[in-house]
Amino acid sequence: MTKVPEIPISTHFFEQRYLFAFATQAEVLHHVRTQSLEEESARLPEILRAWEGLRPRVEQLNERERDIAESCQLVPVADEHHEAVEAFTKDELFQKTFAGHAISFAVVEADKLIAPQRTVHLGYVKRLAESYPKSPSMRELLDICVSPKRMMDPIQHLEVVPNVHVFSSPNSDIRFLGAFVKKLTADDLQYAVGGGLPAAAVIAFVGYGVAPVNVLLAGRRVVLNNGFHRVYTLRSLGISRIPVVVQHIRNVELEFPPAVAGLPKEYLLKVPRPVLIKDFFEPDFSITLKARERIKMVAVGISPNQHDVPA
Repeated sequence: MTKVPEIPISTHFFEQRYLFAFATQAEVLHHVRTQSLEEESARLPEILRAWEGLRPRVEQLNERERDIAESCQLVPVADEHHEAVEAFTKDELFQKTFAGHAISFAVVEADKLIAPQRTVHLGYVKRLAESYPKSPSMRELLDICVSPKRMMDPIQHLEVVPNVHVFSSPNSDIRFLGAFVKKLTADDLQYAVGGGLPAAAVIAFVGYGVAPVNVLLAGRRVVLNNGFHRVYTLRSLGISRIPVVVQHIRNVELEFPPAVAGLPKEYLLKVPRPVLIKDFFEPDFSITLKARERIKMVAVGISPNQHDVPA
């Protein structure tokens, strides 16, 4: 009888905090089974018992803090930092990123930010915490949270077949940033490796999302849109007031995205007591899992269609 080859499946993992108290039972089951190591699935009965035991606390919290999402304070950044903030807004990519909404800069209560994300990469939080000053000043917090530039993980590239380019990064924020027709210049001709007589170029951008921590202000609700791990890290260091870019949503039906980090608009804006940043720091509301290590991949391909068609 042929033996099954003893080839182990990779078990690389990272430690993840999972806010399971606010998830449905089906979500908890699916997350543990698909996102964590197999050994964590053996803990499912224990995890589900803990989840069930938290139902009364969650229900009491939902009732007691029914209007808390409408009480998040936003205070303008002090005038003494006006010059630094003005320099950020002059950055060309910053302007393009936030061209779709009226914006302002404010210092917000971290605890009362609506948090669309349910998981925390503890290794990344540790890296961030080690890179921050022990007691950051507001000027340093502006650089951490609002500056349009920050250090990011290197991106790897490989052309796997002609006209198909694959990019990868351990940072899940890597993304496709769009493709555009570019007017040819003499410098571009060095990249025309196929020869011919180039007449037009299509340039595609791959990179990371917007750097500033930003929130969506819809009515009196403040939804964290980007920068979750920085907010979590700073809050874990005892910093409760954080500078952010505020995107003002004037027409919720037309301007607010259908979902943020997987949570639908209806939940974020209409549920009386949505998930807040402070819930991650509530005793027993989160569990630590060994989550499967992964990298994010972006594949960009060009597939030309060439036909003779009627004139």
